[in-house]
Amino acid sequence: MSQMGNDMKNIRDEATAAGGRLADDARAELARLRSQVERLMEDRVTPALGNAAETVEDYTRRARHSIEDNATALSDTVRAQPLLFVAAAAFSGYVIGRLMGNRTYVYPDRK
Repeated sequence: MSQMGNDMKNIRDEATAAGGRLADDARAELARLRSQVERLMEDRVTPALGNAAETVEDYTRRARHSIEDNATALSDTVRAQPLLFVAAAAFSGYVIGRLMGNRTYVYPDRK
C-alpha cells in the first residue's frame, strides 16, 4: 500500500507541477500578447487618432470661418438695404399667415 500511496503522491505532485508550468506559460503568453497590443496601439492607433483629430479641427475651423464670413456679408447687406429686408420679412409673415388659413389655435371654433 505504501508503494501505491507514494505513486499517488508523485502523480499528484507532477500534476501540480504541470499545472503550475501551464499557468506560467499562459501568463507569459498573456504578457507577450499585451505588449504586442500596446506596441500596435502606439505605432498605429494613436497616430491615426491624432490625424483624425487634426482633420476634425481643420474642418471645424473652416466651417466656423465660413459661417462668420457669411454672417458678416449678410449683416452688411441688411445694413445697406434695411427697407428691403423689412419688406421681405413682412411678406413672409403674410404668406405664412395665408397658408395657415382659417385654422386658429388660440380661439376654438364657436358654433
